[in-house]
Amino acid sequence: MENPMPLPLELVLNVITNSLPKYPNVLLAPSHPITQTLLSFTLVCHETRRVANRYIRQYCVYLSSEARLRAFLLEIPNRPEIRNINSLFLAPFTGNTIDDLPTATWVRELFNYTCLNLKRLIIDIPLRSLYPENDHLAVRAILREGFQRLENLEELVSVRDELFLSITHHGGEPPVWRSWTKLRRLALYNVDADSYFWRNVGQMPTLETVVLTRADSLRDFNIKKEYFKYANRPLKVLLINVEEDQIRFSHLPRINWDKLDPEKKVTIMTYNVPCPFEEDDPIEICQEYVRIGAENGTIWEWEGEQIQHQPKISDIRVLTRITGPSTAED
Repeated sequence: MENPMPLPLELVLNVITNSLPKYPNVLLAPSHPITQTLLSFTLVCHETRRVANRYIRQYCVYLSSEARLRAFLLEIPNRPEIRNINSLFLAPFTGNTIDDLPTATWVRELFNYTCLNLKRLIIDIPLRSLYPENDHLAVRAILREGFQRLENLEELVSVRDELFLSITHHGGEPPVWRSWTKLRRLALYNVDADSYFWRNVGQMPTLETVVLTRADSLRDFNIKKEYFKYANRPLKVLLINVEEDQIRFSHLPRINWDKLDPEKKVTIMTYNVPCPFEEDDPIEICQEYVRIGAENGTIWEWEGEQIQHQPKISDIRVLTRITGPSTAED
């Protein structure tokens, strides 16, 4: 029996290309079928290995354990090209603490290697597990130093917290993301959305989208008033929570929004995360939902219910004369 004719290389490379994710900003776990397919093509021949490795660096740098982080760093001397990654999922700490000096040092080393090219980062790191008073300042200081190196970062999703890397007792340092002058999209968990936070947002020159999951202080500060003190650029704000804990429109300060934002440059929306069962933990539900959305690359396209400007007093009087008084929540 004759040997089967090998497929032309161009056809094999086309198979690789057609196996890629539909969207360019997807991050795939090691167990994902596409990741496994690309790994298989690294074993076929030199040319398929070159092409598959390029796509692995684009879609599959998923460092979800200390072992994967360490293996990636150990491979860099042999394959320096893997430093040229632009997307990364990072969750190297075990359990609910970052009390691990060696792993923190490896994270800093990773960012030292990748900072020139890294543009998109998803982190699932319990940074709030260490407080300044817990005598673990060295870990936090090392991580802060590493994160500050990410000068070309354009997107960040922090699944567990607000990227908490304060190293003083009073937390007086600016948030580490303030050093990323090219940042366009920012997603944080449980941030204190006070006037200081919106000042920092307003002072970011390229920031376009802010996604806040289970944020605090939403009832206490007028978002548009605080933001327009420092910026006059369009901004999309998405407030994520389970429906039961979601901020109600009537509880969000909206005084003078027509005067502050007559062109409606700032869009503020609420987005409810499905919570199928009452016994589900809303924290875990929201964090998992955001992580999946970030990995799928869809989080920045989510649209919720837009919070409108308060109607003018004259409009309310006209409406009342026509329809009668209403007790419904606005």
